[in-house]
Amino acid sequence: MPNRLPQALLTLFAWLAATILGGAFLRADADGIAGIVGLLTTGIAWNVVGGLVVLALASWAFGWRDLGFGPPRLGAVARLVWFPILTLLPFYGIAFAIGLPTGRVMLFLAINTSLVALSEEWMFRGILFQGLKTRLRIWPAVASTSVLFGAIHVLNAFALGDLRLAAAQSVAAMMTGFLLIALMLRTGSIWTAVVYHMVWNFGILLGVYGTVQSPLPEGPLPLSAYLVPLLVVLPNFLFGLVLLRRMRQDVAAHHG
Repeated sequence: MPNRLPQALLTLFAWLAATILGGAFLRADADGIAGIVGLLTTGIAWNVVGGLVVLALASWAFGWRDLGFGPPRLGAVARLVWFPILTLLPFYGIAFAIGLPTGRVMLFLAINTSLVALSEEWMFRGILFQGLKTRLRIWPAVASTSVLFGAIHVLNAFALGDLRLAAAQSVAAMMTGFLLIALMLRTGSIWTAVVYHMVWNFGILLGVYGTVQSPLPEGPLPLSAYLVPLLVVLPNFLFGLVLLRRMRQDVAAHHG
């Protein structure tokens, strides 16, 4: 198999430039997580759209047709997604208990979380994973994809203004990455990961939207604020490892 890793890494850098630099421009006046949530609920995240354009152009230019965009195996979806869905219920329960935002807010939030999920899955579980597989065996490729997916979330420190919180998010994203790649490989389609990623982000941000409407307490965050993201994703991380335990190179090679 030809080495696709250099092209995949080049695409990653171009994607980061479009999404991060574009996001910094759009968030020039945003302050912390409240500002980010405000941007996601009042308009289209055009920096994410820019990242999707980069991915589309790269996929076309390099002739990548094996990124997993075929339909999933429905039987596998039914067997595998029940547990991840259960882990979503507390988020939506909290959102309903706090009170749902207006329809306009929910519409923009749904659009933007869909764009983010598609962009990140296309980049990491699609382009980067396929590139890594041309140089590594299946488990190192899975682990490297998930670690890099988590690592880019450290950049959220510029928006959050808290490196420790961004680091906790980074580790949580890495752990979630194992579940997302397991869902893709076991169902034969990247769309399974895209949809779950979107529903996960949408549920979390619904709850966050309700809480950021109130003033945050002054002073440093308690230790629980850094540990909670890790504890929340731990069940999905362990479930992802269970799904991957018998993964073989030939299964991964034919996931699309």
